[in-house]
Amino acid sequence: MNKIKNYLSIFRKIIFLIVILFLVLSYACEGEAENKTENKIYTSLDQLNKVIDYQWEEAFVFVRDQIKFEPFTGIIKSSQGVLWGQAGNAVEQARLLVELLSLEGEKVRYAQGKLDKEKTAWLIQNIFPEEKEFYYPQNVLLSAPSQDNEILSAIRNHYWVQILQNNQWIDLDPSFSNAKIGEAYADLDQTFYRITKNMLTKFSISLKVEKTNFAEDNGDNSEVQTILEWQGTLDEVANLPISLTLLANFKSTSQIEEEQDSGRTPFSVFGGATSETEKVEEEGIELTYRAELFLEEVIEEEGQFSQILAPPEEEKIERKVIAKVWLQFVLQKPDEPDMKIERILFEKHQKDDRPSLFQRHSILVTANEIPIEAWEEDLSHILDKEKMDKLKSGLKEIKTQIEEEEDVDTLLENSISLENSSGPETGKLINLIFASTSDRLTNDLGRALAVDSYYSWPRIIMNSFEGSGDELQVYIDLCQDSKLAISYPGQAVRMKETFLYGRGVMESILEGKIIELLTKNRPLTTAYLMYKAAEKNISIGMFSYLEQDRLKNFKMPPYVAEKVMKVLDTQHFIIIPEESIEFNGRQRWGWWDLNPHNREVIGVLDTGLHQAMLQRSILEAEGPLSTDAALILGVMVGVVDTQWTIASMILQYGELNKAALQEAKDYMKKIGSYLCPDILDEKMGVTIASISIEDCYSEEFGFEAGAKVDMGWCAKFTKGFQCASTTLMNYYLSEY
Repeated sequence: MNKIKNYLSIFRKIIFLIVILFLVLSYACEGEAENKTENKIYTSLDQLNKVIDYQWEEAFVFVRDQIKFEPFTGIIKSSQGVLWGQAGNAVEQARLLVELLSLEGEKVRYAQGKLDKEKTAWLIQNIFPEEKEFYYPQNVLLSAPSQDNEILSAIRNHYWVQILQNNQWIDLDPSFSNAKIGEAYADLDQTFYRITKNMLTKFSISLKVEKTNFAEDNGDNSEVQTILEWQGTLDEVANLPISLTLLANFKSTSQIEEEQDSGRTPFSVFGGATSETEKVEEEGIELTYRAELFLEEVIEEEGQFSQILAPPEEEKIERKVIAKVWLQFVLQKPDEPDMKIERILFEKHQKDDRPSLFQRHSILVTANEIPIEAWEEDLSHILDKEKMDKLKSGLKEIKTQIEEEEDVDTLLENSISLENSSGPETGKLINLIFASTSDRLTNDLGRALAVDSYYSWPRIIMNSFEGSGDELQVYIDLCQDSKLAISYPGQAVRMKETFLYGRGVMESILEGKIIELLTKNRPLTTAYLMYKAAEKNISIGMFSYLEQDRLKNFKMPPYVAEKVMKVLDTQHFIIIPEESIEFNGRQRWGWWDLNPHNREVIGVLDTGLHQAMLQRSILEAEGPLSTDAALILGVMVGVVDTQWTIASMILQYGELNKAALQEAKDYMKKIGSYLCPDILDEKMGVTIASISIEDCYSEEFGFEAGAKVDMGWCAKFTKGFQCASTTLMNYYLSEY
């Protein structure tokens, strides 16, 4: 009987998700997408080549004038990504030009050499618009990027292109504005004809599972298994839809033994999970998860992991349970330290915890900005009326069959098929909408503050649909989202700190706004949690690793406290409410992770993830929704239901800018007076007139890792915080 309940609960979720997806798509069909980009964006090399009429001179001028130079090392963008973002470093610009000219049938090669100090400084100056005059006191350090040794060293090794014309190699260097055909700006060291694999950034993604002893008093004997792994280059996955699905299956241990004896695979779609016999109740039940990793529509890797549910007492000593499931991303640039990112999919905190019975995780890996033109075609495809009608009728049919208590196995199979038809596209669009909106807001903020920014490592964005029983969660998670920032020449150096702080707050708000806009439900984000804390007059404090003892009085659950302490161990600061916040009937924690070196801010929830999270209840039904198979069925229905809702609302993405800016403005006004409340005698609310902006960016208000948050430091930081908040408020108010 338990099996049937589980299946039906999952079935409920699938139906629910399909319903929501349909509502969203219905709404979307009533309107038309609006092109927000004034400048022409070319989404493919072929498209661009037709426009420039296959003229090599025009190809050079296009890359020189339309592709902005960025000062970082390595190759992290494909040529398509350079076109989309209209930016790249010297080798990326050269590669785009080589590929364009090769399409035209020209003979070309790469050139490499070293820039001298004068040319290096000139190249840096070309990044920025004409120098503005900023008025600051003498104690404010002003930006001079062309004298920044770190930036200069990153671009001294230079690349350009040579084309063979009339038996002579002609230099083409698109990195320098106003560069002329035939001019080279670096002394030539070598030439080569193709980008080799060892020059590219390597990328891998793996699914890992940690298992511990079933018997809690049997010592710590955990083991980690790699369930699947894909390895390749960043070029192979950049801007493409990647997805991971996990689907649960319940089987009796005797059934598994029979299948193994007969030579059949131990994993079928449902594996007899709906079979009800008294014998099954007396035997062990194995819960197996099937994992599939897709690149576009192709399964690249697959695997499975499992555990026995409630094994007999005599077997508990040797049995293990799933304690943690996570994705690991590894990025490897030549001659640089590897970047490793983990995204936790499940973490066991209580005895009966287990991974969600269905999970779809859609992943975007990109180092370029995402223009609307890059996904307009995807938008029109998901809004296709015939496809919408098919999804609607399929969802309606499954829900009717649930009410009529039809065969659960067949219903579940149909639900999985329906989810496969909608899930990948919906997930891809959510990621692209977030990325493109984020890029636009970031660029607007940068222009307002006179700060330039760029990605030196790819960003990794995930959205997830998962659930068990009658509960579904929808997430957006920024696994890796850092940007480097440079203040314009003459601007205060530390203005980039305000930019990074403002971007961190905005990213947290934007995650939530996308989910809220597309599902009409309020999700949990760090920004929202902080806002509610301020609204409830809950003290919000800032802490370094020297204040760990004070944090122990906050009554955080052990797993939350452990995550907080790990942040402090990195010598970052955290900004955290002194009490939990109730959200959807649960007590939740969240904090800002503040890097003291550049004031970059990342919002983190008690899951340890940088995410927005929405929880939904799934359709309730009696009868067949009461088995193990039905648990999976309920999840699948809920997932498709939600995807359908999202698709129906997708055309509202144009409202994201205004909604996010409004919430950011409200946040800055509300939160400013709540930092360090136990230390300051007087709260200083953030208002436009509360502080002199000219005095904001002096060295006096800086702070370093390892500083103790004493009275003097807190007062100093609070003033610095007001500087940032007031500056950002001026920007937000100017947008209305």
